[in-house]
Amino acid sequence: MTSKLYLMRHAQAESFGPSGDMSRGLTDLGRDQAHHAGELLAAAGIQLAMVSAAQRARETFAAMALSDPEGRPVRAEYMKALYDASPATLLQRIGETPDEVSALLVLAHAPGIPSLAANLTWAASHREADLMQCAFPAATLVAFDVDGPWSQLTDFDPYDYTDAAHPRVSPVRPADLPTG
Repeated sequence: MTSKLYLMRHAQAESFGPSGDMSRGLTDLGRDQAHHAGELLAAAGIQLAMVSAAQRARETFAAMALSDPEGRPVRAEYMKALYDASPATLLQRIGETPDEVSALLVLAHAPGIPSLAANLTWAASHREADLMQCAFPAATLVAFDVDGPWSQLTDFDPYDYTDAAHPRVSPVRPADLPTG
């Protein structure tokens, strides 16, 4: 079984929020970026979205206006644990995904999302992994094919080149999203 994993950093956000970092909303450009990302993912068949509970991530997901394969709004789980999440925490959450979900979106923040994207890319392309670690601006989206159950990713080791769980990589570059 091959599943699709989409990792996305939230769209461009305001510099300050009315009650701290968690309350930062999107800029006008951020709303445009999120809308465009939704257009890119419209035919992806996403069945579940794990979204950071931060306002900018919630607004990004809302502006994407994604529908599942049956035309219903994609089910979202808003998780405070995805705010400031490490790659290990993100993998743990991804690994808890039911196997009947064949297309998953994880929408959160830097540095967790870029670091996880780099880790998953490392075996296939060190250059691409380095680029993801260093240049992963707001609204960047990366897609991975994952062979086998989601749970295998909880033990993923990017430096174990014998690891059969290395996903195939198909990145969507930041150039594909509006910048202003």
